[in-house]
Amino acid sequence: MNEFRYIVGATKELQQGLIMWQRKIKDYVNIYYQGNEENARNTTFYNCISKVRELDNDLLERGEDFRGVIDDQGLLAAACIIQETEVEIDGQSLSCLEIEKLTNSPWNTITYPQPEKKKGAATSLIEGIVRESQNLDFGGIVKVIAIQAAKKFYQEIEFIETNGSGEMILTSNAASMFILDQEQKRKSTFD
Repeated sequence: MNEFRYIVGATKELQQGLIMWQRKIKDYVNIYYQGNEENARNTTFYNCISKVRELDNDLLERGEDFRGVIDDQGLLAAACIIQETEVEIDGQSLSCLEIEKLTNSPWNTITYPQPEKKKGAATSLIEGIVRESQNLDFGGIVKVIAIQAAKKFYQEIEFIETNGSGEMILTSNAASMFILDQEQKRKSTFD
């Protein structure tokens, strides 16, 4: 299991990571997509391009809302924005953290092998967000509006779709089980 370090806010490290992502995106588009982003349409990499632009646009106004994970090579491996919000579960309005614009690094989304590729970055980022939700006394509850291509990823973590709109919730119980599962995987890796 790859290890990642959770970072809070648009730190210098995160900002430098986003700059590197933009350079890599340009390189990959030139190398693999004939210099035309449209040739990457309908790929996970294309979704990454879009989200990296959105993250970059939000950097100044929402810097404190950024979250990311850094891999063992010191590279930004996944990033997103979070915000506190409310969600209704079993007729009860509960506080939670909402994930926006989560993306893996370009080298983790492109289908061509890259030396920087590390599995588990987005899962590790969600683990950090769940722990943050627990520390805020939100019970680990996390909400996301998932695009169709990302729903399977969130379902594997036990997010449940609420109403068909793409809104998915990780309940308090599911959050606890997810954290326990991550800890057991980490422990078995080092046994």
